Amino acid sequence: MRNQKKTLRYSFRLYVLCDGKRVLGKGGAQILNAVDRLGSLSAAAKELRMSYRFVWRYVRRMEDRLGEPVVITRRGGTRHGRRKGGGGAELTPDARALLKDYREMEERLQKEISPTKHKAPSLR
Repeated sequence: MRNQKKTLRYSFRLYVLCDGKRVLGKGGAQILNAVDRLGSLSAAAKELRMSYRFVWRYVRRMEDRLGEPVVITRRGGTRHGRRKGGGGAELTPDARALLKDYREMEERLQKEISPTKHKAPSLR
């Protein structure tokens, strides 16, 4: 087992920063993508197996750091036992652009480093 050949590869973590503070990373991109596809913070949280509270706070923290809305929500639910209408959420155009830029940069970096593989050095 000691003489097994091992392959090394590069990995990275990409973050979007605003005034030195993290705004968006891999988890945040997953959240925004799920909200965009599903049209709901709670559905996104459920699909990603995250708590609604975590997702909601993540989005609010992004908005605080950027100084602008990222998600537009519509309140829904029931009133006096009758369905008044479902709520929902959608990304702002700026949030969609930020997510698109993040995904493109992630893809570019992945393409740049993924073909580069090295044999592990013999360490004794």
